[in-house]
Amino acid sequence: MRIRLLGPVELIGTDGQLVELGAAKRRTVLAALALELNKVVSADRLMTMAWDDNPPPSARAALQGHIAQLRKVLGNGVELITKAPGYQLVADRCMVDATRFDDLITQARTVSAADGVELLRSALALWRGPVLADVPAAQVRDQAAAWLDEARLVALQDLGEQLAQLGRITEVIADLRDAVESHPTREPLVELLMRGLFETGRQAEALRLFHQTRTALADELGVDPSSSLQQTYQLVLTGADDSFDPPVATPAQLPRQNRGLVGRDGQLAELAAGLRQSDPAVRVLTGPAGVGKTALALHSAHTLDMPDGQLFVDLKGFDDQPMDPGVVLAGFLRALGVADARIPACVTERSALYRSLLAGRRMLVLLDNAHSADQVRPLLPGASSCVVLVTSRHRLDDLIVTEGAVPLPVDVLAPDDAVTVLGMLAGRDRVAADRRAAMELADLCGRSPLALRIVAGRLMNSPQWTLRDMVVELSGKRRKPRVAVDAAVERTYRRLEPSAARQLRLLGRYGGDDIDQYAAAALTGTRTDEAWSNLDTLAAVHLLRENGRDRYGCYGLERRFMTRIAAEEPLEQLEAATVRLLDYYVQTAEQACKLLPDHIWSPQSPVEYPAAETPPMQTTADAMRWFAVESASMHRMLDLAVEQGYQERAWRLALCLARFYFRRGDLVRQLAVCGIGLTAAERLGNNEAQAVFLACNANVQLERGRVRDALRLARRATDLYSQHKVSTVYALALHTAGSAMYALGRPHGALMLLYQGHALVNDLGDRYLDALYHQEIGNVMAHLGGEHAARPHWSQAERLHEYLAS
Repeated sequence: MRIRLLGPVELIGTDGQLVELGAAKRRTVLAALALELNKVVSADRLMTMAWDDNPPPSARAALQGHIAQLRKVLGNGVELITKAPGYQLVADRCMVDATRFDDLITQARTVSAADGVELLRSALALWRGPVLADVPAAQVRDQAAAWLDEARLVALQDLGEQLAQLGRITEVIADLRDAVESHPTREPLVELLMRGLFETGRQAEALRLFHQTRTALADELGVDPSSSLQQTYQLVLTGADDSFDPPVATPAQLPRQNRGLVGRDGQLAELAAGLRQSDPAVRVLTGPAGVGKTALALHSAHTLDMPDGQLFVDLKGFDDQPMDPGVVLAGFLRALGVADARIPACVTERSALYRSLLAGRRMLVLLDNAHSADQVRPLLPGASSCVVLVTSRHRLDDLIVTEGAVPLPVDVLAPDDAVTVLGMLAGRDRVAADRRAAMELADLCGRSPLALRIVAGRLMNSPQWTLRDMVVELSGKRRKPRVAVDAAVERTYRRLEPSAARQLRLLGRYGGDDIDQYAAAALTGTRTDEAWSNLDTLAAVHLLRENGRDRYGCYGLERRFMTRIAAEEPLEQLEAATVRLLDYYVQTAEQACKLLPDHIWSPQSPVEYPAAETPPMQTTADAMRWFAVESASMHRMLDLAVEQGYQERAWRLALCLARFYFRRGDLVRQLAVCGIGLTAAERLGNNEAQAVFLACNANVQLERGRVRDALRLARRATDLYSQHKVSTVYALALHTAGSAMYALGRPHGALMLLYQGHALVNDLGDRYLDALYHQEIGNVMAHLGGEHAARPHWSQAERLHEYLAS
C-alpha cells in the first residue's frame, strides 16, 4: 500500500489500484498524518488544519468518523493508531512518496555522481503535479507545498550539477527550462540552463537568458547577478573559461623512449608535420608485430610540448585478454585526479567525464597495441587541443572512417638500417668484419626491429659466435620474419641455464601480465634471490622486459613462445607450481589485510605451501600499494583457482580482494568478487565463509542505499552463523542489520540489534567494530532522545577511530 501526496492525494492498494477515500476532509486528514509520518499529530491540530483554523463544534466527532473510515481502507503495512494526544500514521517511509522523495535526495548526496543521478531521477519522477492538488484545506496545502516545492528545486539543481560533472548537462535542459520559467530569479538553475544551452550550441539563447535574468533580478530584488552567474555569462560569451574545470592532475605516463631509433626519419617528420596543425587528427601507426610502432610513437611523443600532461596505456590488443576500455578509463581518470568514489560505473559515463576533463587542455594520449576501433573510441578526447597516437597491427579502418583518423603505415627497416641496428647492439666492428653476413642475418630476421634486437642480444651474450654462425643457425628454417623471430627466441631459450629456462616455462603456465621476484620464487619453489637472478637473465636476453622496479613482463611474441614451451614441463610440476603460486597470493594478501584497520576476519588455517619470503609491508599504505600493483595478478589467480577447482583458495583470495576494494571505495568490484567468493564457499559447504561474504554484500548494499537487500543479506549471514556466534562476522552482520533497520525507519528494532551485537563486540575486544557500533548507536539515540543521549557514544567512537589511525 502506498500514499501519494506529490500531486492529488491518492491511496494505492497492494493490487496497484486506487482506493476510494471519499470526503475531501478525509483526504486532508490523511495528508496531514502522512506529512508527519510515524509522528503523533494532536487531534486539535488535525481539526485546525482540516477546517482551516475554524473548526465547528462538530469537528471532533467528524474527525473521529474520518479516522474510522481511513482505518477501514488502510492496511498492508500502513497502520493508523490512536496515541495521546491524537493519532499516528505508522508505515515504512518508502510507502509515502514525500518521505521517499526526501530519502532518495539524502542518499544521492552520499554516492558517486553516476549513482546520484539515478537516485535523483527516481526522486523527481515521484512528482505528478502540484503538491496536495485536491486538498481543499489551504493551510495544509500551502505549508506542504512551500517546503516540498523548494526541495524539488534543490533536487533538480543537484541533478543538473551531477550531470554537469559527468559531462551530460544537456540531458536535463527541458526540466531546467520549466523550472526557470517558474522561478526566473533562481540563479543556480539559470546558470545550469545556460551551460546546457551553450554545450548544445545555442549560445545566443544562453546569452538572452542571462540578460532576461539580470532584468528580473533588478526589477524584483534590486540586485545584480551573482559572480557565479556572471562567470557563466563570460564562459558563454567567450567560449572558454577554466573556472569551470575541476582541478586536474598533470600526468606524465610516457615510458622511456628507445634512444636507438634507426631509419624512421621520414615517418618522424610526417608525424611532426601533422601534429603541428591547429586541429591535429588522430594518428594511427599500423604494421606487423615487432616492426617498431611503439618505439616510433614514443620517440615522436617525447618531442612534443604538451603542458597539460601525457596519458599512456598498453591496450594489449593481441593478448588473450585485451584491456577493457572501462578499466583504462578508470585508470586515466585516477591519473587526472578523480577520486575512486567519483568514477562512474558505466563506461559511457566514464568516457563523458574523461572528455570533460580534457576539454580545452593540451594533452597527449598514446594508445598502444590497440585491437579495434571499438576498443579505442571510448578513449578518444573530444578536444581538438589533444594529440592522440594509436598503434595497432590492424588498419582500424572504422576509426579512419568515423573519427577521421590518419593512418601511418610502419614497415620493416630498410636493409642498411637493419644492419645498423645489428651493429649498434652486436658491435659495429663485428658487422664491419662481415657485412654480407650481416645483410643475410637482417633478411632472415625479416628486418623486424624486434627480431634484430633478439638476435643481436644473443650475439652480445655469445662473443665466440660470428655473424656467419648465426646465419647458419637460422638459415635452416623457413625464411619468414615470424619464423626467424621464433627461431631466434628458440635458440636463446635453448642456451639458457636450466634454472632460467625452467623459470620461463613456468611463466608460460602462469600467463600473467607481469611478475615480481617473490611471486616468481613461489612459482618455481626457489629462493627469492635465485628467482630474481633468473628474471634478470631473461630480461638481459630480451625474453622478458622490465616493466618497472623489480617487475618483469614479456612482449606478445615471447608470450606465445613461453606458452608453447610450458608443455615441456611435466604436468605434475605445472600443477604444483600453480598451487604454490596460489598459496603465495593467498598468504601475502591475508598478511596485507591484517594491516588494514577495517579488516574484520580471515581464516586461521595456514596455506599448504607457505612462501619462504613475502614483500615487506609494515603500514596500511604498504598494504594498499601492494594490492594496487598486484590486483590484476590476483584476479588472474582467482580465475585460475575457480577454473581448476581450488575453491578454498578461491574464496580466500576473493575475500582479500573484497577488503581492498572496500578500502578503496570501489563498491562495484567489491560486490563482484564477493559473488565469486560466495559461490566458492557454497560449493565447499563452508557456512562460516558464506556468512562472511553475505555480511560483506549486505554492507555494500547498505552503502548503495539498497536497504531492504542489505537487511535480507545480513539476516542470511546471522542465520548461517547461528553455531558460531562468538565471531566478528556475526557482530558485523548484526551491525549491518541494525543500520538497515534504522534506515527503514524502525529505530527501536535497530537499537535492539545494535545492543545485541555490541555486547558480543565487548567480548571479542575488536576496537574497529566497537567504534562502528558506538557511532551507529549514537545515531539512533540522537533520533530517539536527542544529541544529549547520543554524545557519549559519538565521543567514544571518535576516540576509537583516533586510536586505530595512530
